[in-house]
Amino acid sequence: MSHRHRASVAVLGVPFDNVTMHETVELIERKIEERGFHQVATANLDFLIHAIQDKSLQDILCSCDLVVPDGMPIVWASRLLGTTLKERIAGVDLIPHLAELSCRRGYGMYLLGASEESSSRAVETLKRQFPELRIVGRYSPPIAPIEKMDHEEILARLERAKPDILLVAMGHPKQEQWLALNRHRLKVPLCMGVGGSLDLMAGTFSRAPLWMQTSGLEWFYRASQDPGRLGRRYCKDAYGLFRHLPGQLATTAIQPRKPLHSAVQVWRLANTLIISVHGNLTCALREELNEHLVWAYDQDLHVIVDLAKAAYFGPDSLAALLHAAVAMSNNRRQLLLAEMPAHLQRILKAARLMDCFLKAPTVGDAVYRVNRGDGRLASEAVAFTGTPVAARSIHVQAELLKDFCERIISVGMASQYLFGHHTPATPTAH
Repeated sequence: MSHRHRASVAVLGVPFDNVTMHETVELIERKIEERGFHQVATANLDFLIHAIQDKSLQDILCSCDLVVPDGMPIVWASRLLGTTLKERIAGVDLIPHLAELSCRRGYGMYLLGASEESSSRAVETLKRQFPELRIVGRYSPPIAPIEKMDHEEILARLERAKPDILLVAMGHPKQEQWLALNRHRLKVPLCMGVGGSLDLMAGTFSRAPLWMQTSGLEWFYRASQDPGRLGRRYCKDAYGLFRHLPGQLATTAIQPRKPLHSAVQVWRLANTLIISVHGNLTCALREELNEHLVWAYDQDLHVIVDLAKAAYFGPDSLAALLHAAVAMSNNRRQLLLAEMPAHLQRILKAARLMDCFLKAPTVGDAVYRVNRGDGRLASEAVAFTGTPVAARSIHVQAELLKDFCERIISVGMASQYLFGHHTPATPTAH
């Protein structure tokens, strides 16, 4: 399960992993050893603003195995939200660490994208610093919209090279979209979009002085090098941040905090685990919730999270639920949020996460939706093409009666949960 023991902070709809550079490299090494396909995103403020405007891009970032904050505004925003990200992890700083890891473990690295000149110089720079680094290939495809790219040519080159690490320098959001589009055909365990990092390594653009990097002013230095393009982009990104972040800050700050003992209670109904959150979902309670979510995933169960008595949710708790929802969806299972109080609805909306979850007004309705499988009413699935009016009427009435009976059954099952006639779930075998 991709979200096991994953500590993240949700900032305007994107879950950023709360890790240091050292922890990032360790996680990447673990992903490579697992093989399969894993996508890493080094997301800056521009990623965030694009994700607010493009739900498909937000879905891609939420599905990544690792999202690190490549920009101090992201770290500052997390600090204001009350859960500070440990540090900024820039893509251009992460690449040398991956090169060192590759030398130590014998991994092969492939560079895809950037100009031919920048790609060649970046390889020279890496080889000077890491003579034992195994570059198994590089390719600069012709610049074209993603729908007009020769994907087969690129995939064939990668198939022949068999890299362990793929660095994609196509610019954002194209590189993330390309990786998501081809993830089921890529046989590369670690893929990462690196934006303009290869240009920086090649010397096409100079890097800001260290004091500007550490103080969060690198954007100003970069904008001074290319004011026509980057100046406009940074102004647009700053406007987007000042427009959207105050809403998440305000809704987070005004949440009720219950001084009483908080707890997570769990019941199992057939193929569904119902998790009831009481009080503030913070620290140890969040870890307990995550354990139950992992257990439900391992047992191939659906999950209903009853939030009727929930109080404070921090950005880390929102990220934990988001990771679980994505993992359950990938496993063809549902995670539904039921009986959300008004303050949680407000914070999900302000945090740009409302559309990321399945929701139900009551636990009974959530049980019904799980039993229905795809969550659609039977009457909505009726086809009328070529059916006589009288037959249609009878068919619709029959479907509505069937739907009504199924709802009664669901309410009955939910009443077992509500009034104590339930089977406790004790996930002890994690």
